[in-house]
Amino acid sequence: MRGSEETQRTMNRTRPISQVEVESEILRLVEMLEQETENFERLAQDAASKEAIFRAEWSKQYLIADGAVREREAKADVRMAEIMYDSKIADSLVKSKREKLLSLRSSIDALRTLNANVRAQV
Repeated sequence: MRGSEETQRTMNRTRPISQVEVESEILRLVEMLEQETENFERLAQDAASKEAIFRAEWSKQYLIADGAVREREAKADVRMAEIMYDSKIADSLVKSKREKLLSLRSSIDALRTLNANVRAQV
């Protein structure tokens, strides 16, 4: 069960949650955490690569531009706008994935607490 089905199931609960259900959910979330961590690694590498390319290319454009410092910077910015955009998007994806990882960890922690409470009731 995923997404809204999972939410619907927990909202319509008519009996106490069992330790087996809690542990099953923990295992599911741990599996998701592992997968998302691998995805995070790929996104982080991509973002680092794009940032390095942007910085190197921007520096080249700055060096070949003429004019005052501000003018050279502006010319480099204009010429590198698309690569800079790609770099910023890649960085945003890394930040988004980091939030997803934090959310999964928080959910796992909450379920561990719930599991301890369920275990204490038995």
